[in-house]
Amino acid sequence: MPPNSDLLQAKLDALLRIAKNNDQKQKNFQEYELSLLNSSGLFDLLSIILEKHLDQFQLTEVTLLLLDPEYECQRLLAANPQPDSWQGRLLFTDSERTLQKTYNVRHRPSLSEFTPKLHQAFFPNYAELGSVAILPLIRRNRIIGSLNLGSRMSDRFQAHIGTQFLQHLTAVISACIENAKLQENIKQLGLLDPLTGINNRRFFDQRVIEEVTLAQRNKTPLSCLFIDLDHFKNINDTHGHQAGDYVLKNGALIFNDTMRTSDVLARYGGEEFVILLANTSSQDAYEIADRLRNIVAKTSFSITPDTSLNITLSIGLSTLGDNQHITTTQHLVSFADQAVYAAKQSGRNRVHRAHYS
Repeated sequence: MPPNSDLLQAKLDALLRIAKNNDQKQKNFQEYELSLLNSSGLFDLLSIILEKHLDQFQLTEVTLLLLDPEYECQRLLAANPQPDSWQGRLLFTDSERTLQKTYNVRHRPSLSEFTPKLHQAFFPNYAELGSVAILPLIRRNRIIGSLNLGSRMSDRFQAHIGTQFLQHLTAVISACIENAKLQENIKQLGLLDPLTGINNRRFFDQRVIEEVTLAQRNKTPLSCLFIDLDHFKNINDTHGHQAGDYVLKNGALIFNDTMRTSDVLARYGGEEFVILLANTSSQDAYEIADRLRNIVAKTSFSITPDTSLNITLSIGLSTLGDNQHITTTQHLVSFADQAVYAAKQSGRNRVHRAHYS
């Protein structure tokens, strides 16, 4: 083969390798984009961005900075403990001015060599990188944060190279973040009690099925506390519904502060609350319930600057695994409900275990 033919063949092979490489990059991006669009919620979406993006595109570091002035995003994520690997990688700021002034985020992607003075705030875990891409996340012409990519290679990100692809990527991510937040808010609105801010009965009815199934599978006890605020109607009749609302909201705060992270608290209706205590025996649940009763009894509820009230609780307790009579979610809740009625009948301000017969 003539020398010119060898040269042409080498160039053709090089072009084919570039084409194949570009084709693979396109497939990687399409797969990644589909995973973003199919994410099951905000936590899942952020996991994809912070974890999958790192591996999929062979980067040294990926961080995400979100504008969160009302702490909305952080509140929505509170239900899921953040992995240790997210420390220094999921960042928040409460000010658009800070976003633009401190972080120097503009409306266009910035691809350049890594400069500690300019970029260290984006990459707290890495003091040395070769090159970075600071990509603004924009919705409705407003910056909502930035996706920040870092590589040890100094030529990985260069000004004006690949920006069209990266702008498309950030447009997808921006839309996904906004949609995920909206969906999480919709879910929470449907499952939260608007007055107290805790879970509502609809949430409890879903969760108790899951907890009973888990307890039966693991052969562990599950206790249910049914809580009733004593003489609550008198508070409304004597001091007005605003006073009643105040007592309910602050009572819910006390319950919430006393609970463990594994417990499930919900407002069941009116002045009734319910708590599920996972992997908790009847005796341990009784001690928890009595401690809660004591805390509330000693609390002074200041309904006005000049008026304070003291309230008490009647609490019914039933335990799955404590007795052969309780085998279903209906049994667990029904026996706890009967027990709280017995507590009220026997004088209130007490914890009453379910009587199985």
